[in-house]
Amino acid sequence: MPFVQKYRDFSLVTLGNFFFFCNFSSFFLLPLFIRDIGGDEARIGYVMGTFGITSIGAIPFVAFLIDHYGRRRFMLAGSFLMFLVSLLYIFISDIDVKIFLLRLMQGIAFAFFFTSAATAVSDYVPSEIRAYGLGIFGAFTIASYSIGPTIGELMIERFSYSIFFLYTSLFSLLAFILCFLSREGNFRVSEKSIFSGFFDVVFSARFRVLLLTNLIIAVGLGSMLNFFSVFLEGNGIHAWSFFLTYSVTVILIRVLGGKLPDIVERRKIALPSMLIMVLSLLMISSINSTLSAVLVSFVFSLGYGILYPTISAMIIDRALDDERGTAMGAFNMSFSIGINLFAFALGLIARDYGFSNMYSVTGIFLLAGCIIFTYKYFISAGRVKRLS
Repeated sequence: MPFVQKYRDFSLVTLGNFFFFCNFSSFFLLPLFIRDIGGDEARIGYVMGTFGITSIGAIPFVAFLIDHYGRRRFMLAGSFLMFLVSLLYIFISDIDVKIFLLRLMQGIAFAFFFTSAATAVSDYVPSEIRAYGLGIFGAFTIASYSIGPTIGELMIERFSYSIFFLYTSLFSLLAFILCFLSREGNFRVSEKSIFSGFFDVVFSARFRVLLLTNLIIAVGLGSMLNFFSVFLEGNGIHAWSFFLTYSVTVILIRVLGGKLPDIVERRKIALPSMLIMVLSLLMISSINSTLSAVLVSFVFSLGYGILYPTISAMIIDRALDDERGTAMGAFNMSFSIGINLFAFALGLIARDYGFSNMYSVTGIFLLAGCIIFTYKYFISAGRVKRLS
């Protein structure tokens, strides 16, 4: 595929992904809606976590499909489904089965779109600038967090939740149009079966510790995305202080320092980034003003900003040519488990022990992830080198 066409398609898919995530990230404000229609912290966790059941369950099928039939058609299916489902929230007025069904459908849409888009981008980007290319793709993803929730909060305050749901759904329609204009990248058709190929990747020695590390990191991110808006509002602080700080910081890090994981050994970037995330989570109990919320958001974003493209590049580095979609699917599955399924447990901890204690527990959990990563990629790797 000629370089100009690859650049064009990379740009279309990256921009389409940006708009899709404007829709997706707007739903980080859904806890406010749940609270307003009578839900408590535990129900917030249940509703938010329901998304993960289908976003995780669909991934083995999506990974199989995109490695056999290409990426583009499944990006289109995911973006159009997200558009339709987001509109249907207009008809929700209380916590009943309908809101859980809509979250389940959003999970399917997310699994189809994001797994396909992230894999398509890895098809377009040369291996020598893989972390940088994935970082730019991720930077546009994060940029959506400054648009979706920030404007969405204004929509809710000045108009209504119905206008908010209409507003956010239109972003996925834009994503559909942009991805429709893109072309399929070069990929090798996989001969593996739907389950054996996927679970061979998940449990192989090449991937399992990285996937576990990614899951643990995602628990930390999920605690911020799913609950931080309610925590801040409870302290009289607007949610935009996190989302805007997070977006700006991550974008700057990935644009200005995105080539660092392509220059320095990736594991040496990942570990300190994880430790910075741990520090930020343990700082949350000290938040008492907008300034302190911005500071904690900045520290968290500093760590996570470089960590995600580093870990994703480590995953793609280890994938064979015909299992790239499967590897990215496994990566997204571990990510979704951490963000969504752990929301159930985090919601119960927040309800019974308070948000500050919930974030302290999350920080300790991430510290355990740092220890696992250190053992695998520093201590154990050092022993192997000495033996060889």
